[in-house]
Amino acid sequence: MRLDLHVHTTFSDGDMTPQQVAELAKSVGLDGVAITDHDECRGFSELVPVPGMMLIPGIEIAAMEGDCEVHVLGLNINCRSRGIHSYVRSAVEKRRQRARTIADKLQAAGYNVTLEDIEQECRGNAPGRPHIALALIKQGYAQTLEDAFERFVARGTPFYVPLPRVSVERAAEIIVQAGGKPVLAHPGLMKGGVWDALAPRLKDAGFWGVEAFHPAHSDGQCRIFESEARRLELFVTSGSDFHGALGSRAPLGGEKRGGAYLRKSIKALLGGIRSGAYAI
Repeated sequence: MRLDLHVHTTFSDGDMTPQQVAELAKSVGLDGVAITDHDECRGFSELVPVPGMMLIPGIEIAAMEGDCEVHVLGLNINCRSRGIHSYVRSAVEKRRQRARTIADKLQAAGYNVTLEDIEQECRGNAPGRPHIALALIKQGYAQTLEDAFERFVARGTPFYVPLPRVSVERAAEIIVQAGGKPVLAHPGLMKGGVWDALAPRLKDAGFWGVEAFHPAHSDGQCRIFESEARRLELFVTSGSDFHGALGSRAPLGGEKRGGAYLRKSIKALLGGIRSGAYAI
């Protein structure tokens, strides 16, 4: 069974609606897809079932470990749970406040980019840095997303504003309380030493798995993280981290590595989905 367990939509920083993603997943031969928007899960409620396609509700929570941002996927969450709703409301407001602060800083420096410009790019959903980058491009201050990030919104630039983050343990707790399975996302993108600090704590924190297979991982990293997951008695997942035209490292369903242990992990995930009945 071919699943893509890491996908973004217009409800965060993707450029396709949840329904468009579901239809594309069907057209490229996937059997299922998890919608895992950043700090957001409301897009799942807009989905209409696609025949033969398993649609899995999820989220990607941004947490902090020291000074390193760590992402935690939540698979098969109950999007109607009170805890998830509370977290999403708070996260959306924090993202809007950050966008407002960045817009103020840009205007103070002579760049005519307003909060309204940014919100136009995110179509009424929570604004992220890609939406700010798009507003800068539209106003003629940058040529590409990469250019806008490098000069305006990446960490270390004059206009960068960090978001308040929960701890890694709190992120896992939020997901577990919503009936979901916490998965450490793309560990190969974390700073050196962070994996060593986190790994001994993952099991006790309630983590279900590790995203061993991700387009940013080399083949060697995939093997290492799969081996580490097995050592820690965790499952593994695979995902494209698809964003559409907004910075995708791979096409939808494009992460195709993984062997017997990934298949075993998928089987375990599907068992939970069938009993939880949150997927449609």
